[in-house]
Amino acid sequence: MVLSDFAMIAADTARSKAYIQAMIQGEKLPAMCIIYSENCKRMEERAEIYEEEHYSKKYFDVDCPIIFSLRKANIPYILVENKNINSEQMAGIIGKCREKYLIYSGYGGEILKKPLFQLDKKFIHIHAGILPEYRGSTTFYFSYLQEKQVGATAIFLNEKIDCGEIITQNTYELPQEMVDTDYIYEPYIRSQVLMDVLNKYVKEGELVASSQENERAEDYFIIHPVLKHVALLDMGFHEISGE
Repeated sequence: MVLSDFAMIAADTARSKAYIQAMIQGEKLPAMCIIYSENCKRMEERAEIYEEEHYSKKYFDVDCPIIFSLRKANIPYILVENKNINSEQMAGIIGKCREKYLIYSGYGGEILKKPLFQLDKKFIHIHAGILPEYRGSTTFYFSYLQEKQVGATAIFLNEKIDCGEIITQNTYELPQEMVDTDYIYEPYIRSQVLMDVLNKYVKEGELVASSQENERAEDYFIIHPVLKHVALLDMGFHEISGE
């Protein structure tokens, strides 16, 4: 099923791979994708030489190039040789999109600036934490340390960090087997919440969101390496460096 109201903006990241593969597996495809990178030629070369593995991976195939997945699923895409989401070039391309909803999967730390919010688009972002309780960075670990659970929230982005209207959210149990939390499991749970959004749209014909309640809102910053190590040890994992 092609969702004609949805497009995707995807950086060359593990998270984008998780999103695209989840949409393909769930048969809820965006009408088109905007792929942006500082080296699009390298992305194309990787897609050309990639040999698909014919066995199931529990979460997603982090080795599968984005362009390979898009070509296999016949999802139209354009490549933009630019790593700055807030550039005039990107704004011009986004502004020409016919789709109302833009699934945003950018590079870590990017914040959309005011000109993009003037394009009459709805940017859907999946935050790796339950909002409004866990705003900011590395909330996957902070929520585990405080509540022994992890989650993700789909929001419509606005100019304030992690303060947009909530579309849906969900919590997840930790995996029992060893897995890279940053590079595999966190992108995976985000992809599952994205699928909740798309399934909700198909069922209801629209996306209704609600404003965040602020009584328990907290802002978190990049977790200290020692605290991250404590969280991983408590999860039963050793330190695995991810994206």
